Amino acid sequence: MMFWIGILAGGAFAWFAMKLRFYQTWTLVFNIIISIYLSLYLRPVIVNIPAVGDTPYSNALAMAAVASASFLILHGISYTFLTGQFNVSFPKVFEVVGTGLLGFLAGFLVWSFLSLLIYITPVSQNTFVKDIGFTDQFQQTSVLYISRFCNLVNAAVSSQDDEHSAEQTISKLLKDFESKVREKTPEKPKPVEPAEPNNAKPCITEQKQPCPPPEPNKDN
Repeated sequence: MMFWIGILAGGAFAWFAMKLRFYQTWTLVFNIIISIYLSLYLRPVIVNIPAVGDTPYSNALAMAAVASASFLILHGISYTFLTGQFNVSFPKVFEVVGTGLLGFLAGFLVWSFLSLLIYITPVSQNTFVKDIGFTDQFQQTSVLYISRFCNLVNAAVSSQDDEHSAEQTISKLLKDFESKVREKTPEKPKPVEPAEPNNAKPCITEQKQPCPPPEPNKDN
């Protein structure tokens, strides 16, 4: 079910992108990718600030705040200096097919990012959330999708010797969350196994001795 929700989100973004043009849509997708990238790599810095505190929702709130602030700033800059000043015309195939494809990719990326934020909160341990399809398998799909876009940014801004790939960064985030969940989850007591029946015969500690024979009658 969660996968189909992501498809619907991609379709909604594609419909919205069709109202824009390819130039504006490409700028929007670029701002979304950079915002998610910054939220992922700035999270360790934000959560280590003493004022933030260590709560079960610290990581998700920090990433959501960085992504939202980054997108608003980038969108304002791009509108002021690019999309709001001039327009670039592309062939019709880009304006129709390209715009819809970019919108769909952007919608699924946003949904994958939101599902990652949900996964690193205690809400993901709720039975209802798991029943609607929010499983580890779907989460792996979201992580892989986010990592592909973040690795593109890594290839452009980081050195080749940098080993901090997006997959490693997200995996570390998930491991930290899972370790906290295990620490707060009390261990279930082991069931007491019933004792095996003792088939051995009971030991006889006291033996009955026969009564002594009667003494003979001396009068006879």
